[in-house]
Amino acid sequence: MDSANTSDFITSATYIDPDKLANFLSDKKPYCLFLDIDGTLAEFTVDPKDSFIPTSTLDLIQAIQDYGVKVAVVTGRSLNEAKQMLSLLEVPIAATHGLQLSWLNGNIVNINLAQLTQIKDTVTHYCLPYPDLYIENKPYSCTLHYRKNPTLADISYDLMSKAIANFDNWSVKQGKYVWEAIPKSVNKGLAILDLLQHISLSEPLCPIFIGDDITDEAGFAAVQNVSIGLDSDYKSKKLLTGMGIKVGNEATCANYYVQDIDEVRDLLHSFLKIAMSDSL
Repeated sequence: MDSANTSDFITSATYIDPDKLANFLSDKKPYCLFLDIDGTLAEFTVDPKDSFIPTSTLDLIQAIQDYGVKVAVVTGRSLNEAKQMLSLLEVPIAATHGLQLSWLNGNIVNINLAQLTQIKDTVTHYCLPYPDLYIENKPYSCTLHYRKNPTLADISYDLMSKAIANFDNWSVKQGKYVWEAIPKSVNKGLAILDLLQHISLSEPLCPIFIGDDITDEAGFAAVQNVSIGLDSDYKSKKLLTGMGIKVGNEATCANYYVQDIDEVRDLLHSFLKIAMSDSL
């Protein structure tokens, strides 16, 4: 299983009151935002097709962009699904955990489509006795949901493990009531670093990543390992470190957390106020 290493999780993440976000940010604010979708911008639903991002949240993100803040999305959703959920909002997207990169016109990193087809066919066959299991139709991974019946977690993991057993370059990642077969070289942490390089062409930016899932832990670790100097002098010892913000109070490697999606929206409202004050 290629899920987050629970030994790296901490239980002492600091709670951020969304109204007091400014207390956690530097006066000099070369920040950029990376946002997960499901469980962060969109409510978690039994059927992934029922999830949506509220128009008010999309408008809020657009307003943040309008004040010069770079925003990007990092999601397990396919690129087409992510674009549909984001509607007219134009942001760089790392989809399918980084397999699909929107600024490369959806080109993907190494993937063997013949092997993927075999994995999907095998999983479909194995799932026949379990009507509560749902295989999501993604173009570049095999995703098996057990949202309808969480007691099938172990069974669904065993099915996925058997399906990839003959393919050394594939692993099974754990998410929220889901197992996903995906190439071993892919995770949200690497996707964020690719995104950061893409959007930081003119100046170094300090990343903030907000996510809720086990697959987001790699993203938290990645941004918290990024440090940028606050002064133009490259020898300066004044460094600003990236921030990982977990949605929910479960154990995490993120340094910070908020309680739920409502607080994510409140956090974005506070970030917008900060961006507006910086523009004055």
